[in-house]
Amino acid sequence: MRFSKSRVIKIAVMLVFLCCVLFANFIAVRMMLHYGVEAYFYDKLLVAYTIGGAKGLKMELEMIPLSDKSPAESMLARDFTAKLAALTDPEAFLKDKVKQAKKTLNFIRNLRSAAIVLMLIIFGWQVLKKYLNIWK
Repeated sequence: MRFSKSRVIKIAVMLVFLCCVLFANFIAVRMMLHYGVEAYFYDKLLVAYTIGGAKGLKMELEMIPLSDKSPAESMLARDFTAKLAALTDPEAFLKDKVKQAKKTLNFIRNLRSAAIVLMLIIFGWQVLKKYLNIWK
């Protein structure tokens, strides 16, 4: 069974549209949530370190498990507490982590916007194609 050229193009366009829908609505949203929590956590610790120094940072780390708002934040707090003893410059580490998380978050947001634009283009192309076929 051979597929015609137009059939292959329709299947390819449908697959691109499906991938864009899945990425924009599910994958990107979950990734943005993950990196958003990470950016918020490290930014909060950076503010605590800037205001209170090492003592303020430790106090903020101790308060995170007590508030227990987010399991991801608690996990990040445990991991950071283990790394804290080995850090020579916590401020530089925190600044780097915040910068990296925000950069990744913006990149994912831009990819999601590109996927949405691509979906709109494909949808508009399909509507236009159908509209032009009606008038033939």
